[in-house]
Amino acid sequence: MPAEFINILNLPELDIGHSKKVLFTSDHFHTWVHGDYPGTKGPMHKHTADQQFYCVKGECTFHFPDGSSASQLYQLDNTGDEYMILLGARAEPAGNPRFTGDDQVVTVSDYALRNLDKIKAPKEKKAMAGRKS
Repeated sequence: MPAEFINILNLPELDIGHSKKVLFTSDHFHTWVHGDYPGTKGPMHKHTADQQFYCVKGECTFHFPDGSSASQLYQLDNTGDEYMILLGARAEPAGNPRFTGDDQVVTVSDYALRNLDKIKAPKEKKAMAGRKS
């Protein structure tokens, strides 16, 4: 299989509410880039496979319900002042579900769309997101 080189710093900023772009997926592994504007939070959730993250640009804070990183549940939060780019990899194919603490599937990730007033994003991105919500 040929190698593919992607400069994730040159990818276009993702739309508000659609903050994950899969870069590669196979039967057992996938990588993605996650981009959020300041003030955006994801849902508290967990996965069923090992994963890793690398913050390429900006600031990402991980919140854990028990206050430590020992929990499987986590929430991403762009606590910085600029667009955040997070590179992620997980040992499962793209599209597998996320789960809540009581093992229900997380189907909606609409924090940014419901809280456009708290998101520090360009006006045109907010206007486009407002039409979608």
